Amino acid sequence: MDRTDPDDVDPVRVESDSESGLTATVFDTIHGIEPNRWNGVVDGSDLGTVFHRYEWLEAIETGIGYPARHVVVEKDSNPIGLFPNFVVDIPKTPFERLTSVYPGFGGPLLTTDVSESLSLLLDLVPELCSGRTVVHEVRACNTNFLRYDEHMSARGYDSERLEGRFLLNLEKGYDDLRAEMDSSKRRAIRRGRETDHEIVEEELTRSNLRRFYQKYCEHMTNVGGTIYPVAFFEQLAAMDDRVLLLTLRLEGEYAGGFLELLDDEQSSVHGFFSGLPAEYFEYHASELLYDYLFRWAIENGYETYDFGGAGANFEDGAFRFKEEFGGDLVPNVYWERGTSPFWRLIDVGRSLYGRYDK
Repeated sequence: MDRTDPDDVDPVRVESDSESGLTATVFDTIHGIEPNRWNGVVDGSDLGTVFHRYEWLEAIETGIGYPARHVVVEKDSNPIGLFPNFVVDIPKTPFERLTSVYPGFGGPLLTTDVSESLSLLLDLVPELCSGRTVVHEVRACNTNFLRYDEHMSARGYDSERLEGRFLLNLEKGYDDLRAEMDSSKRRAIRRGRETDHEIVEEELTRSNLRRFYQKYCEHMTNVGGTIYPVAFFEQLAAMDDRVLLLTLRLEGEYAGGFLELLDDEQSSVHGFFSGLPAEYFEYHASELLYDYLFRWAIENGYETYDFGGAGANFEDGAFRFKEEFGGDLVPNVYWERGTSPFWRLIDVGRSLYGRYDK
């Protein structure tokens, strides 16, 4: 895949801190910096995730088309900090939000000169939120990002928004993990194993991704979720070492599967995209795939399995389904900073009628 030459990309804005000798540059495309320079910061930060990596951000920009506003902090021409951001619509409104990162999770990554770098990053945010962009949102899946809370609160960010996800501890081993599942899940796995089925780890070829995409669209239509363009999934082939595509065959028929993200930075497997229509649930297809995933992740040395968003309602069917696997409900970290008077009106409406990411 051809990439834009970084020398041909003009930054949106450059700001310097003369006292610290740091420079912050805003790029409206991930192609403004070389992949190895960007990923070098991700690898050098304790908080880096697969969602911070160049290839994931490139897939969002190129495959979905969200405008980028990425900030890079340099010291002596060497990148020491990153803050990936995209401009995304706020559903049911004419406004937009600047978010780090969607889809996925983001937050600032800083390897040295942390206080000065963070100040430089955050001071640039209001200039990135003009026109219809009325709020900056930071979405982090690692609670260690809370180390920045006081610094961000001082600049007008609040962290009152609460959502979570279920995290399964794989280090306890498969036998203990299965013993702690709800009995209904153990029974479903047992019955699923009695069916005529096959689970295959697929290559990320165009045909395999498009076949998965058809089932993904069926599933997302059934649950009323956001459907991303097929181009986004095809872009993920550029990060095939971080993607696990599992397909399930039932009685010789292709039944769909799961597309998982491998977060080697945090030793976690993220259950991110499902392409398993409801017609196969009677065969315990979901439980079969999850059971395979848990064993695969343990064998490959991962410490946790992340089920993804769980909301905050124990009566929700998806919440109960994930909880029955025995995982721990852990909070996501959200910060929001309004950058326009219109944000207050949107926030009140959101509280009354539900969160915009549901």
